[in-house]
Amino acid sequence: MQKNTVRILLFLSICFVLNSCGTKGPLYIPEQQYPQDTRANN
Repeated sequence: MQKNTVRILLFLSICFVLNSCGTKGPLYIPEQQYPQDTRANN
C-alpha cells in the first residue's frame, strides 16, 4: 500500500513539474520577422 502511495505521489509530482515548465501564453509568429505568403497554393 505504501509503495503505491509513493508511486502516485511521484507521478503527480513529475506531472506538476512538466506542466509548469515552458512558456505560458498563446503561441504566435511575429509577422515582421516571418511574413506569411498571402497567395493561395492550389
